[in-house]
Amino acid sequence: MTYEIQTQFIYGWENCWEHDGKPEYFNSVKEAQSALDDFFEEMDSAYFNGEIEDRYDRSDYRIVKLEGVNHA
Repeated sequence: MTYEIQTQFIYGWENCWEHDGKPEYFNSVKEAQSALDDFFEEMDSAYFNGEIEDRYDRSDYRIVKLEGVNHA
């Protein structure tokens, strides 16, 4: 199975996650969730350290299973 993390924008949902300049995909929900958790931990630290003004909202992110996509 292939999964991606999508970010919500005004116009809809999009995969903005990249690795080496290419869209990033995950082999499992658990792997994607771990990446998302790491991201929020990093962003929370940046917020509390005064590096960013606002906290990121988890509801603006989702994990989606992609049918018929093989990223290997």
